[in-house]
Amino acid sequence: MAPNKGLRLIAVLEGVKGLMGLLLAVGAAILSQRDLEDVARATVEALRLDPAAHYTSRFIQEASLINAKDMWWVALGALAYSAFRFGEGYGLWRERTWAEWLAVVSGSMYIPLEIVSLTRKPSWLKVIVLLVNLLIVLYVARALARGSRSPAPADAAGPKNGPEPA
Repeated sequence: MAPNKGLRLIAVLEGVKGLMGLLLAVGAAILSQRDLEDVARATVEALRLDPAAHYTSRFIQEASLINAKDMWWVALGALAYSAFRFGEGYGLWRERTWAEWLAVVSGSMYIPLEIVSLTRKPSWLKVIVLLVNLLIVLYVARALARGSRSPAPADAAGPKNGPEPA
């Protein structure tokens, strides 16, 4: 049977999300070793922003409230997210039913949040994200439905047309 190219594409997308989560986990672990207020000040300076401006001063102030323990929790959460996405991607690549169910359920969970976000502050990017997510969920659900309709292999040991005569 030929591989399902649509599921493979979605698997690659999940792998990319897993990689982004892994990068976030590594970044958070590295930042946990540093004073985030200093990092925020250096970032503001590198971007040549006014440190007295409202948003930049708020950025520095908020960064000063984050401690190493908080960053480790972020790193741990990002690592768990990454493992989830890599697992889902692997399962979709191998066309596993459990991964298709996982993709439908996890993708469907975001749809109400995306709709609420879109109604609060509409943008074309939010519309595109919602449509892509809907298409992915519908595509995987359709693949799942097709898989459940495939005929079961015939039982070689069982009767073909009812019980055998005695």
